[in-house]
Amino acid sequence: MEGLSKVLSCPVCMELFTPPVLLLSCSHNFCKQCLDLVLVCQNCTHDNGQFCCPVCRKVIYLRGRGTNGLQRNILAENILEKFKEELETLHTKEQKQLAQMCKKHGEIMNLMCLSDEEPICGTCKLFGDHRSHQVAKISDAYAERKVSFAEDIQLVLQKSKRAAQAMQGTERRIRELSSSAADTRAMMDAIEESLLSSIRGRVATLKQHLESELSTKLKQLQLVAQELQAPRQLYQQMKALLQHHTSSVQFLHEHKKLKEEMERLMGGSKSPQVPAKDNISTRSYFQKLIKGIDITAFMPPETDQMLVPTARLREAWQASWTQGPLSQEAVEILCKAVSGWVPKSNEEAKLPGNPFYSPSSRSGAQGKEADSRESTV
Repeated sequence: MEGLSKVLSCPVCMELFTPPVLLLSCSHNFCKQCLDLVLVCQNCTHDNGQFCCPVCRKVIYLRGRGTNGLQRNILAENILEKFKEELETLHTKEQKQLAQMCKKHGEIMNLMCLSDEEPICGTCKLFGDHRSHQVAKISDAYAERKVSFAEDIQLVLQKSKRAAQAMQGTERRIRELSSSAADTRAMMDAIEESLLSSIRGRVATLKQHLESELSTKLKQLQLVAQELQAPRQLYQQMKALLQHHTSSVQFLHEHKKLKEEMERLMGGSKSPQVPAKDNISTRSYFQKLIKGIDITAFMPPETDQMLVPTARLREAWQASWTQGPLSQEAVEILCKAVSGWVPKSNEEAKLPGNPFYSPSSRSGAQGKEADSRESTV
């Protein structure tokens, strides 16, 4: 095999030929890629050029087609393929023989240690670690364990069939779960924009209404404020004229106008009345904002961990929800909870958007203050 390997080796790379194998007119064979390197080294870059054989130095003419015009040695390629197959077979046999050899003593393992359940050689039994162990011929142990192994395979096969049936059901459940999740996600995506647009529109409308109401009430109060400031302004003008007029003509001229203003002011039926307290109703806007929204869905379900005002809020909300509009008590308690009236501990302040906290978290003055506030609600 070694001699055949030398014959099937390229003179340039000294390795087995890499197809395609090219045959020169001097009968020497080369790998095509090696011959291309030879042409580069000899500055033969033209398809009509010539070069010298690296072995015998005979001049070879390319005849217009470069290395593609050289003869291909199909026989050498076939022999090379069979040679590689034989090498692979020999390598497999060597590996098989090595697997049957004892790594410790280098002998063929022809015994089976029944105590350790592993193949051993004769030296291992006579002088090695298995001197006191029971052994059997490796051929007998092989036949017995092969039959037992075939029976075990059948048991595993039955188990595998049952597992395959269960796997089909599991895969079906996975597909159904993924499908239902995809349908739910599609539904949520479909209504998300319309729902958010509705909420944004409601908030925008309420903000416009709030600004309009604020502007109207501010104008009314500003008019009353101007009327209330008129006597004071007239007094200051009259006093300034009396003390600082420059001449009698100027005094008489200004006196006439201020006198008329005084008579108009004093002749009024009544003093302007300050409007009754008319604040913007947070309750009203809150009712409009949460109309149609079940606020109980956003409350903690653990009623035993909520404060008393929160429990009263749930009861008042449920009663109002079934009877119609929110009661004043429910709205006031809910507004206090939403606006942060319920005191929070340091840890619970980290929870975003949660106005509730556990009674166990209150301590000291905060607990007493919270209890006193709860008793007043």
